[in-house]
Amino acid sequence: MEPEPLLVDRLSNLPSSLIQTILTLMPIRDAFRTTILSRNWRHRCLNLPKLEFDDRILLRQASTINTQSPNYIKCKVLHAIYTVLLLHHGPVLEFSLCVRQLPSCCEIDQIILHLANNTTVEKFTLFMGMCIVYKIPKSLFSLKNLTHLNLKNCVVELPSTVFRFERLTSLSFHNVRISTKTLISLLSCCPILKSFVLIQDGKRFMVSGYTDLVQLLKLMPLIQHLEMNYSLVQCFLSGVIPHSLPKMLVHLRALILYGLSFGKEDESRFIRLLVTSSPSIKKIKLEMSYNPTEAISKTAIINLFELQNNSYVKLDHLCQLEITNFSNTKPGMDFLKLILAKSSMLKKVRIVINNKVSVNDEVKMLRELLWHPCASARAQIKFESGFY
Repeated sequence: MEPEPLLVDRLSNLPSSLIQTILTLMPIRDAFRTTILSRNWRHRCLNLPKLEFDDRILLRQASTINTQSPNYIKCKVLHAIYTVLLLHHGPVLEFSLCVRQLPSCCEIDQIILHLANNTTVEKFTLFMGMCIVYKIPKSLFSLKNLTHLNLKNCVVELPSTVFRFERLTSLSFHNVRISTKTLISLLSCCPILKSFVLIQDGKRFMVSGYTDLVQLLKLMPLIQHLEMNYSLVQCFLSGVIPHSLPKMLVHLRALILYGLSFGKEDESRFIRLLVTSSPSIKKIKLEMSYNPTEAISKTAIINLFELQNNSYVKLDHLCQLEITNFSNTKPGMDFLKLILAKSSMLKKVRIVINNKVSVNDEVKMLRELLWHPCASARAQIKFESGFY
């Protein structure tokens, strides 16, 4: 009887860099479980450059997690994080903590302090639960090598000491409580920022105070991706919105706005200013708000988007336009006509019409656009009925 051939351990013979990539893509809990596979695997995950802690830490208790006390969840999550950090060797380049049920606690401060002492972190993400507000500790601003900072449901106050994020290129705030003065100070410390996202979903997270739009944009001369919603825009609308910017947003490639309305003059001015000041823009996405009284009115309050008022506008790089919750207001139609007339490279246009707009009005809108000149022969215009 012939002996059975020995099983070949093909995984262990893979290049170390490939094994590290595989482990990085796994949930952190499963990655550390590979230490029990064999002696060769005992130290494979102890130098992972990316540490990501999310809801999968609590996967076993998923069916009963809602019945567990906050203290139990905190102990479970923190035990996992402390164990990993205690065993970990080598630099941490990316750290992410996104456990929705984790309550705000001082232990998070200690974790951030530990990372600050490490000083190698380039990407930092912290998402707290929707009902939880966590105040970011001052030690976060000691992470001098940050390139990406992503916070959700937090409070941000700047330290009294001088700091500067010389390498930060991406800043994303979701429901972050921060004053406009603090925001301006923070942006002034990020000289090469290329992506800026500020989304506020609830009134409790509204940015307080007002600031000047021109001042804000001056602090982001290299900005390529700009994403904001109605809450932030309101901080600018108390002052006079300029007809044009003293310095164009020459690097801006993508503009995404939420919750604005073409039927409100100040908000239309805001949209017009950003679009007409961005000659290199490639993508525009607008998720509009819907107000029945605006849809009923067919007369234009303003002529911000009419072609004769925008003869100087050039959008030679724009290739994608998407507007959702679109209604039959004249400013909205004028905006769409302006884009079609000024965008010679336009390829995709997606317009989702609010389902409260009547069929007759939809037909009139389509007929009006068919007769309107379009600068791009390759533009594919797609209209859809929405459900808002």
